[in-house]
Amino acid sequence: MYENLLSPNEFANISGISRQTLIFYERKNVFKPILKNEKGFRFYSLEQLDVIVTIQGLQTIGLSLREIQDYIENRNAELIYELYSSKLIPLKQTVQKYNRMIEMMNVKLELIKKAKSVLLDTIYLEYRPAIQIIKSKEIPLDASDTIQYKILGEHMEYRKVKDYSLGHAVAGIVDWKRAIESMTDKTQYRYYYTILPSSHEETDYSVIESGTYIVIYHKGPYNQTYEIYPKIIEYVKENHFEIESMLYEESLIDETTESDPNNYITQISVRIKEIF
Repeated sequence: MYENLLSPNEFANISGISRQTLIFYERKNVFKPILKNEKGFRFYSLEQLDVIVTIQGLQTIGLSLREIQDYIENRNAELIYELYSSKLIPLKQTVQKYNRMIEMMNVKLELIKKAKSVLLDTIYLEYRPAIQIIKSKEIPLDASDTIQYKILGEHMEYRKVKDYSLGHAVAGIVDWKRAIESMTDKTQYRYYYTILPSSHEETDYSVIESGTYIVIYHKGPYNQTYEIYPKIIEYVKENHFEIESMLYEESLIDETTESDPNNYITQISVRIKEIF
């Protein structure tokens, strides 16, 4: 009578489902043995492997046992097509979210690695490809600390909403001429900005143009980067360069990496104008 049937252990070995899981499914009325004799022994058939495969597939896409029970009893091609279609969009969104997180974490690792390899207070000439960015509101020349922090806070909130916080830190754009003329005792930013990840969906963004840049790396708090500007001025004069009006400052080592602002490392770059 039981020649073509399998014991729970045999069925478990073939299906890859533990015996305890089979018992759990039975208690939840999701999957039952094909036969249970007068002594309470359970038996399964090979044909039931298809049902187990179906249950595992439905669990993988996030269905509850109650939902699985309904699908097992009423499943057909149209129903499963609708189910998979409805689950596909949020699943793709989840994959995109985690891919973005991985990308931004890799960015942070690369920034730290770069910070360890560069020479501080040393001028480099580097070609840079174009970079897409999102800028904050413009910071007025005579802005108080309160206004500056308000604009910074708004930009940081935008980063948080868009999940941009794991990669590049908040960066700053300095109006070079304004900075030289004012000669204050702290760095004055005209905008804050964020470098966008490659997978972004922004439509209203700005671009840092490609080209050759003077680059120097400064160690210390953000508001003291101005101290290295004279070195850039000297280099420009010695080499008879013309430079663009905007200077870009990006943190390699920032507050998420170091507790002491004196250990922050900022990359400062300004584009050389082409001379014909």
